[in-house]
Amino acid sequence: MNLRVEHITKFFDSTKVLDDVSLEVGKGEILSLTGESGCGKSTLLRIISGLEFPDHGKIILDQQEITNWSPERRRFGFVFQNLSLFPHLNVRENILYAINKKSQSKQQLEKLLEMTGLAGLGLRFPHELSGGQQQRVALARALAINPQLLILDEPFSSLDELLKARIREEIFDLLRSLEITTILVSHQASDAFLIADKLVVMRNGQIKQVGKPSDVYQKPVSPYVSDFFGASVILNGKKVDAGVQTSFGTLKIANVHTDNLQLFLRPENIEITTSTSYNLSGQIVKKEFKGPHDVLKIGSKNSDEYISLETERCNHEVGEDIYLMVPEEQIQIFE
Repeated sequence: MNLRVEHITKFFDSTKVLDDVSLEVGKGEILSLTGESGCGKSTLLRIISGLEFPDHGKIILDQQEITNWSPERRRFGFVFQNLSLFPHLNVRENILYAINKKSQSKQQLEKLLEMTGLAGLGLRFPHELSGGQQQRVALARALAINPQLLILDEPFSSLDELLKARIREEIFDLLRSLEITTILVSHQASDAFLIADKLVVMRNGQIKQVGKPSDVYQKPVSPYVSDFFGASVILNGKKVDAGVQTSFGTLKIANVHTDNLQLFLRPENIEITTSTSYNLSGQIVKKEFKGPHDVLKIGSKNSDEYISLETERCNHEVGEDIYLMVPEEQIQIFE
């Protein structure tokens, strides 16, 4: 199964919520859509599933256009953010609701209950289940139709952090074992890093970057993408003969085409050093104890810029000069 979204645009009244969006997900691939609230993730999912229709663009499934097909005709499994279980139906009835061939339903139901960890809970009603068990019922119901594509819209948002970590891993392991083509919407990077083959970052109805999670994390194409996935260091730089000059020192970076630019790198790639071969230097202006590690705020002696670093136990104190070793191959340039 191959699904292509081609140049999708969607308006709600005069507001453009999706702006020329294109993406592709292949057979057995898990794609994660992420971005801040209101960026268009859920609207795009609803268009893919047939619950909404685009104003412009196409949805192509295995070379066939399905843009105007009903949700039933597409045969996509959908796990909603609020799960949408029927409160008056027990677990078995909630799952059976999705199965059309009743002659096969009993055998299929027992397999689904076992597969999703619900064996023995078939007669319970949703209010008698834990949040994690309700999650499994919603997943089993989505899998009951033997979907061509599974769509998960913020499926773990209602769970507390401890339960979420356990349930998320169980469900992702199941999806991997079944090799089901999946689109997952989440605003949390940890979901994408754990499961996704491909990561799509959205902002203001547009796709800002597509790639493997590791590539998007280490090589973001913009400050927005870099900040979205956790702590980052972004320094203002100026092109000079020796490379790029920052307020913390000069880095030997070649092939710079813009006089003024920004340099990006992840804090974990910066090493505190006493070696004379350091790249950058500054002064510790703040030190915070964070249990197993310290957080240092390192200020420039030449500007009001600063770098925040999370370190293991640090012997340096506020007011001391500090030297930093920066692997220049890890630096991303925003021109």
